[in-house]
Amino acid sequence: MDKKPEKLVPEVRFKGFTDDWEHRKLENVFTKYQKRINPTQQNLELWSLTIDQGLVAKTKRYDRSFLVRKNDIFNLVPKGYFVYNPMNITLGTIDVNKYHSIAVSGYYIVLKSNDQFNVAFLASLLHTSSMINKYKRFSTGSLLEKQRLQFPNFAKVKIISPRLSEQTKIGLLMNQINNLIDLQQRKLELLKQLKKAMLQQLFADKNSKQPNLRFKKFKGDWEQRKLGTVGKAQSGIGFPNKEQGGQKGVPFFKVSDMNNNGNEFEMTTSNNYVTEQQIISKKWKTITKVPAVIFAKVGAALMLNRKRLVTVPFLIDNNTMAYIFSKNWDPYFGKVLFDTLNLPKYAQTGALPSFNGSDIENIKVMFPNQVEQQIIGCFFESINGLITHQQNRLTQLTALKKYLLQKLFI
Repeated sequence: MDKKPEKLVPEVRFKGFTDDWEHRKLENVFTKYQKRINPTQQNLELWSLTIDQGLVAKTKRYDRSFLVRKNDIFNLVPKGYFVYNPMNITLGTIDVNKYHSIAVSGYYIVLKSNDQFNVAFLASLLHTSSMINKYKRFSTGSLLEKQRLQFPNFAKVKIISPRLSEQTKIGLLMNQINNLIDLQQRKLELLKQLKKAMLQQLFADKNSKQPNLRFKKFKGDWEQRKLGTVGKAQSGIGFPNKEQGGQKGVPFFKVSDMNNNGNEFEMTTSNNYVTEQQIISKKWKTITKVPAVIFAKVGAALMLNRKRLVTVPFLIDNNTMAYIFSKNWDPYFGKVLFDTLNLPKYAQTGALPSFNGSDIENIKVMFPNQVEQQIIGCFFESINGLITHQQNRLTQLTALKKYLLQKLFI
């Protein structure tokens, strides 16, 4: 018996819609729009397409007179029109202009959708994994990195879409999700800006013995100390591949573990744990004097200037270094103070930048009494908690959006 044709319906659907979706070529959805302009003469902002954020305005750090040269070509993008970059649309560089008329590179393709399609629906549909795969199939070029999707081939791509009323429902929902994500992203950026500003104001530097901003009742100068007088630097050890992969025991941190979710401030998870039997057999020495702060000690990872707090006994590999706090420190203050240090500045130059223990221990820092440390540490612990909470909300919303893109579209 012949198989029945598969119904063209998404896995998740709004109530009241039962019709099959229909195949359509993008040539029946969009018309190419091209209007060359001079942004300076028409007083229009220059915008660009990014992989992560879509359409973004070029910031004030760019000199417009440098960007807009006499022979440069720019395209107008009216509000509600789409724009994509033929060179990397396979990475998702397609977006709709939700703001006002803007100018973009003349290399970009500008599109106007016809009235039978909801703009918000299309904006989400064009970012589904199914569409990304189609862009790849229709792109041309001898080398993968040189492949392009110009409009004649873009127009041949097929989409599957419902009638306008269902498109509108889906588009409204996706707009609400995108607006929530934008709002949470802005809140997260504001919290990070607040933290950065407070780092500058609440810590004294070598040119000033007191911070610019201080909690009440604290007076007097901070004391300059070398890190080696109030703590100890310790390098990591070799970690053979055959010993890696354990799920229980003492965490054995590698630099890459800093990327784990939840490890943005304090190391709470590791990709590798080792048993007491392994530790005895290999004659490793667990770092039991905690809290400590860890950071990369060699190579490109060193230049990222990342530090993480550790509050449980641990081991680190030989690409990593720990600074172990003495009892003179409040641990949260210590971690935040390390955040103010530009550690790459103290690295030894060579084939690969690197630290040894004395490089770290010779760094001079300004040091208040422990009570003031505790107040400052508590303050930043609260800010970091807010940042983590906000990041988690953003992650949840992003996961929801990904789910809806998979289930609401074909």
